[in-house]
Amino acid sequence: MNTRRERVPESLLNLAIVLILAGPIWAESRTTDFKDGGSVALIEKAYAEGRLSLGDKVFHELQAAMAPQDLPTSLRANVPALIKCGSPYVDAAISNWKILSTDQQTLAAQYLARPSLDSVYIPPSQAFAIHYSLAGNDAVPPEDLNMNNLPDYVERIGEYVDSVYFFYHGILGYLPHPRDNDSLYDIYLLKIGAYGVTVPETPADSAWDDYSSYIQIHCTFANFPPNDDPEGDVIGAQKVTCAHEYYHATQMAYNTHMEAWWRESAAVYFEEVSFPEVNDNYGYLPSFFNYPDTFLTSTGYHMYGSFIWPEFLAAKYGLNMLRTITEEERYYLVLPAIDSALAPLDETVKRIFPEFTVWNYFTGTRAGGESYDSAIYYPLAPLDRTLVAPFGAVAPVYPPDGLATNYIVAYPESGPNGLLKINFDGSNTVEWGFSYVTFKQGVTDIHAGCTVDGQGRTSCGIYDIALYDSVLFVPAVISQWLNNNQYAFSTVINPFGDADGNGSLNILDVSYIINYLYHFGAAPKYNIYMGDANCNGVINILDVSYIINYLYRSGPTPCLYRP
Repeated sequence: MNTRRERVPESLLNLAIVLILAGPIWAESRTTDFKDGGSVALIEKAYAEGRLSLGDKVFHELQAAMAPQDLPTSLRANVPALIKCGSPYVDAAISNWKILSTDQQTLAAQYLARPSLDSVYIPPSQAFAIHYSLAGNDAVPPEDLNMNNLPDYVERIGEYVDSVYFFYHGILGYLPHPRDNDSLYDIYLLKIGAYGVTVPETPADSAWDDYSSYIQIHCTFANFPPNDDPEGDVIGAQKVTCAHEYYHATQMAYNTHMEAWWRESAAVYFEEVSFPEVNDNYGYLPSFFNYPDTFLTSTGYHMYGSFIWPEFLAAKYGLNMLRTITEEERYYLVLPAIDSALAPLDETVKRIFPEFTVWNYFTGTRAGGESYDSAIYYPLAPLDRTLVAPFGAVAPVYPPDGLATNYIVAYPESGPNGLLKINFDGSNTVEWGFSYVTFKQGVTDIHAGCTVDGQGRTSCGIYDIALYDSVLFVPAVISQWLNNNQYAFSTVINPFGDADGNGSLNILDVSYIINYLYHFGAAPKYNIYMGDANCNGVINILDVSYIINYLYRSGPTPCLYRP
């Protein structure tokens, strides 16, 4: 993986704009403190330095998520560990069970077993049993404002999980969670090291990989990161955790072992769909937007910020597209499942990914046009390069990984005008997409495509480049694999009248235009108006005469057609 650069903070002006527009108020610095200082970061560091084996790493990360009080002192963070969801660590422990020591297996089995708590609440849906304690380490807050002998904290968990239950199954039509030995789905409120965790238990009775499960949710949410919920941070954390973890339980009706990056990104997106007032998910966006050159399929904090991908799919094709993808995951891995869901629309991941990368540029102070509804509140993706066009061959500063991109902005230089010919040559070990966006006096024009061949090469052109204020180039790797993919990228000016696109104006262009007009030849390359030498808006024999007059009789330079 390439070494990542330090990001330049947003300017105070941009921050003021966001505040003026009454945008989300999550504090990125505080969230970053949790990320950088949490126990998982200490465990990862110890593993990278060779102080922990893989088995130790897997076991201690499970502890960090489910039993932080049991962590060795050296791996306990100075600040509370922020673990969005403990499910990936549960899966890692189960998958790597054989490399855990006997003592670690014994403890891990205890962590994964259902706890015993002293009280239970069945909310109005009659679909859940919420287990909680009134005393001890796992005690819930005792506040009972409505004096019904039920802690408000517990009652709210019931309200929120009922809400997502009816939403996922009654409105969106997802399959119900696989049942265990009774009709109630069990949720335990505990002082864990994560917002929540969904634990798979036993295979269900379908032909696919469905499992019964249970959920653990933090019993207080004290000292967790802030969010935008108008009722307070704790209530906001309760809402999004119910949405997130019960979405995992719903996913397990289809495929318990789906890829972690998609499972988590989709669950985070459904936090936003279920409780849009909370915006807890906004705290993870920098982990995605700051690294556009990183695999879409990366795990870690990146996968939580990657909720922007299911958001894009839902914005383009409707929320039910995500259920269709989940249904396809019974039979396919994630990306083939998305392709299968898109097939009736004659679309594929590789066709739509370039558009996704363009959407991700138009956020924050760049927001406008076709993009996300909340794009103005999303971070800005950094530029890989800023250039003056035309420019000679350049390579990426941060080569993109699979399903990743670069953003390159160029400003046309003053001087000779014509068509800006784009020459792109990407590594032929991956597949590429290439888009560009022109900006002219506040008007944005998106061009999804220069067609890239099987060798990673494309050549296209921007007619009358001098008219534009700037151009954004977006090369993207549209296949899943390989990191640090290289490319060579350059531009040149082709003069007006250069119909054959070879970079110069000569008698061959006369022949080319004649062949086009009278012998069913190909149209002028890169833009049809490159054959309109007299700029009257029509290509005909007068353009042939105009070029001959210029070449051999000191006639005027071919002028340009400005629509």
